[in-house]
Amino acid sequence: MEQYYRNSQIIDGELDDNQVMMHLEKGKYFGLNPVGKRIWDMIQQPKSFDEIIDTLLHEFEVEEEVCVREVKAFLDNAVKCEIIEKQKLD
Repeated sequence: MEQYYRNSQIIDGELDDNQVMMHLEKGKYFGLNPVGKRIWDMIQQPKSFDEIIDTLLHEFEVEEEVCVREVKAFLDNAVKCEIIEKQKLD
């Protein structure tokens, strides 16, 4: 199983319904829409993919297949950009 959590090198703030953040080491800015912001809020403490999906399915009107696909794409991209970190658990 894998858990996702925030990269400690990210500083962030809220602007309207969006989350804005900056990667301190890279000097890059990022913005998250409300769903991305909700994921960011959730992973203040490490969460598994299934925990993230379960929460979003209860909070948003979305089909499970769509949710899984879009959250996977979001997390993969966020890990690639080093906004979010992923840890494998035994």
